[in-house]
Amino acid sequence: MNDDSDDELASDMIDVHGREAATVARENARAAARACQPMQAKYWIRVLGIIQKQQAGKASPIRTLMS
Repeated sequence: MNDDSDDELASDMIDVHGREAATVARENARAAARACQPMQAKYWIRVLGIIQKQQAGKASPIRTLMS
């Protein structure tokens, strides 16, 4: 798969799973590794990285109380 389809999958996973998208991708990577499918595991790790970057850009700012 190419980078554009990886980005699209990551966006779709965020749309479907919301904040849990990274957890789902991580579990998929772990399952592929346990099944001795290193290429599939690397793919899911790449998608996980994209999800984390996208979610970091959407994080709400931390609120602080001013005295």
